[in-house]
Amino acid sequence: MPDTATRPPLLATPLVTHVVGSRVLIYESIGSTSDCALRLGGDGTVIVANEQTAGRGRHGRTWHSEAGKGLWFSVAFEHAIEGLAFAAPLAVRDAVAPLVRATIKWPNDVLIGGRKFCGVLIETRRGRTALGIGINAHHAESDFPDELHGRATSIEAATGVHWDRGELLRDVLTRLDERIMVIRSGGLDGVFAEWAEACGLVGRRMRAAGMEGRVHAIDTDGALVMETAAGLRRVLFGEPIELEGN
Repeated sequence: MPDTATRPPLLATPLVTHVVGSRVLIYESIGSTSDCALRLGGDGTVIVANEQTAGRGRHGRTWHSEAGKGLWFSVAFEHAIEGLAFAAPLAVRDAVAPLVRATIKWPNDVLIGGRKFCGVLIETRRGRTALGIGINAHHAESDFPDELHGRATSIEAATGVHWDRGELLRDVLTRLDERIMVIRSGGLDGVFAEWAEACGLVGRRMRAAGMEGRVHAIDTDGALVMETAAGLRRVLFGEPIELEGN
């Protein structure tokens, strides 16, 4: 059955943004919001689903996208945006800041109390980019699959507050739009520096790709520069790492 867009009152009034949200399509159920965004395109088009049946995260993992429990959405861009992977987790962190302190786990997971509640995935197809964001909003601990127990959380589980999903969506899209405009006006360096600091890895010891060492810096590609016994080595953006002391 083809995807059918519906218009429930998730966003009751128009967004006040420059790019993000130029068009908002809301679906009751869809395979993947990013697949839809890549297919439909349109700079700033937002695809939102109440439920995803084929949501995905990084490294081909399945993203648990239960109906009504979270925000599952993707934003389409008609070309690549340098720094998008830095801007997105910062936007989510800042959107939830009035309610709870969230932290960024390199490269772009967002955590509350050390548990993941938001994932970010950027995909490109035929020159078009989709930024996928999944936010666990209303999950109880019992809603997560066994393999996620103790590692995942939701805003409501962590705070006890039932945050309206429409308000949360509006806040995230507004914050994202602000950072996209900063990047497009030449402010990429500032966004990168803020993201690198938020990751909190410089000076930490870690293991990755069979190497051990201390994080010396994060380069502008988002890769970690690690001091090892054999000299400086790069750990590419998104490669699995293990921090000592965790």
